[in-house]
Amino acid sequence: MDYQYTQQPHLAVCLPEIVSHILSFLVPAHCQEEPKKKSCVDLYPCLLVNRLWHDSASRIVWRKAYFEDTKEDLATFLKFASVIYDVPIPMLSPSTSSSSTSAAQLAIGQYSDMLALVNYPSRSSSLSSVSTIDTPTEYAADENISKITTDDLLAEMDVRAQKHMDTTARLSTYRNALRVLSIRKMKEKTINEPLSRIGQNATKLEHLDIYICDHFSNEALNPFLVHSNLTFLSLAGCHHISDSAILKVAEYCVGLEHLDLRACGLVSDVSLSAVAMQCPRLRHLNVGRIRDRDKVSIKSIALIAQYTQAAVLGLAGCDIDDACMQVLAKYRTTGLERVSVNSCFKISNETVYAYIKYCPNLSVFEMKECHNVNDWEAVAELVQRKVLLTLCDQQNKACADWARLRGRTLDVKAPLK
Repeated sequence: MDYQYTQQPHLAVCLPEIVSHILSFLVPAHCQEEPKKKSCVDLYPCLLVNRLWHDSASRIVWRKAYFEDTKEDLATFLKFASVIYDVPIPMLSPSTSSSSTSAAQLAIGQYSDMLALVNYPSRSSSLSSVSTIDTPTEYAADENISKITTDDLLAEMDVRAQKHMDTTARLSTYRNALRVLSIRKMKEKTINEPLSRIGQNATKLEHLDIYICDHFSNEALNPFLVHSNLTFLSLAGCHHISDSAILKVAEYCVGLEHLDLRACGLVSDVSLSAVAMQCPRLRHLNVGRIRDRDKVSIKSIALIAQYTQAAVLGLAGCDIDDACMQVLAKYRTTGLERVSVNSCFKISNETVYAYIKYCPNLSVFEMKECHNVNDWEAVAELVQRKVLLTLCDQQNKACADWARLRGRTLDVKAPLK
């Protein structure tokens, strides 16, 4: 059989929507945590086929970015930030440079190739559009300057201007593609500058997860908020985050659905009340803590119950009492699915009664160290409803003793972590 080959590719591989759909199958639909960063390796060759395939593959590769607490990831993170902000790495993180002057030298180096160009006429009054594009090294040599004609120079500038436009277009593709950014356990003090720069340019970001980054600050968070696209925000363990930042979250992120502020001890009822009033789509809120328990109370949680769609609430270690939990149960009723009140010492049997009465869809109830809960008949009712319970050893023993004395067996199951 004779085969005929043409230079013209099939229409199917010329349409961005179809190419993007085809390439999406090169990424595993469900990947485990460990190989997350390797999930796009099959896409890398597609970046080199042509511009259409490059842009389609880039939108997938750049959609999700994950960085963890390793030296390799830190270096990759700084490269990532330098690309998305379009500046050299030393300008983002001076501490990574071996010389205190290297950042300035690198910045100046970007424009050194202009010295030979300023002596020649230009078609434009501004040279800024070509200042960041590489120039052949021979143009910088004095002995070669006299060999360059005006036409040669203008032709070179046209080439460089086209390269600059191509670079700008690619950069726009990268920035607009980013939807998920996860930074976990990075302890470097210099993390705020690159993160702030990423925030300025990640205009379509929807999911931001900054986990136990000790030096992450309000100022570094703010640039991510002003684009008003975040629906998922997790700042667990970022103890420098305070009310002033969360007030801005309430102001800008009206579509927020998930907010995790575990161990953010500077966050209080003040900003949580604002979130309740301005983020009506909120479904998941976790403000669990082991310190500063008095800063989160019924003042804000009652508003969360009334004005949001809260289905999952983490209140461990907060200043929560039966009155607060009853308000939550009555307002959220069938919408409430998971609640944690571990180490909320004011909680008693009244809370359990309220959740039995008003919350038929409750699937998880964590009440570890709530020693005022001692009506094991009520707890047995939750177990019978297949509610997963978290109890401490003392509670488990008391519950088992109660059941044994009555000739019953309670199969108390804890939720998976």
